[in-house]
Amino acid sequence: MRTRRRLFNLANTLTLSRFAFAPVILLLVQRMQDPDYDIGTWKISLAVLIVLIVTLLTDLFDGMVARARAEVTNFGKIMDPVADSTFFMTLLFGLSACRRFGDSVSLWFPMLILYREVAMHILRRYAALKGNAVPAKMSGKIKMFTQSLATCVFFFLVLIRDYTSAHSSSGSPISEEFLQVFVLVLCTYTVAVTYWSLIEYSRDVPELIAEYSGGSEPGVKDGDGK
Repeated sequence: MRTRRRLFNLANTLTLSRFAFAPVILLLVQRMQDPDYDIGTWKISLAVLIVLIVTLLTDLFDGMVARARAEVTNFGKIMDPVADSTFFMTLLFGLSACRRFGDSVSLWFPMLILYREVAMHILRRYAALKGNAVPAKMSGKIKMFTQSLATCVFFFLVLIRDYTSAHSSSGSPISEEFLQVFVLVLCTYTVAVTYWSLIEYSRDVPELIAEYSGGSEPGVKDGDGK
């Protein structure tokens, strides 16, 4: 007899929390100012870093919780990558709309990632209609880990810059120009690894169309989801 699993379990709640954190970080990032003009901006930078770290921890622990509590569900498998992409796209849209970093972060960065996610959705949907699924790839794991690490480093440097500018008479050792270059490199890298991941997933398209896996539920396969 098949064991039924609750949809809104702890693991799925952690996954869904990333949707709630997305507008929060958007509002915070839009309020970030150059510390030379607003010495209190380090508090906003600290709040952004805290929200970012908490959000990434939910991504780290939701899969662990699901496996430890035997709460792996098809809903979680589907929503986990959607929640990740939604959060990071929202963050990039916030940076592009921020007066402080908007000149370095083109609107095309989040738009290109949005196009990639649409392509992935079509790929997964088409595979599901053929009774197959798109399995998790190592490139997806590498993409998520590296962009998360780089984003944390960036906002940590922003916090150092803002705090030292407000509390040190000699100013900050980190310049605003350095942060502008860093965020440009970060966004370029994020787009690059995102499309690298798409290319790797796309290699399975002919096989996914040709095969028919009758023993599994369409559109779902073992992976990192809950």
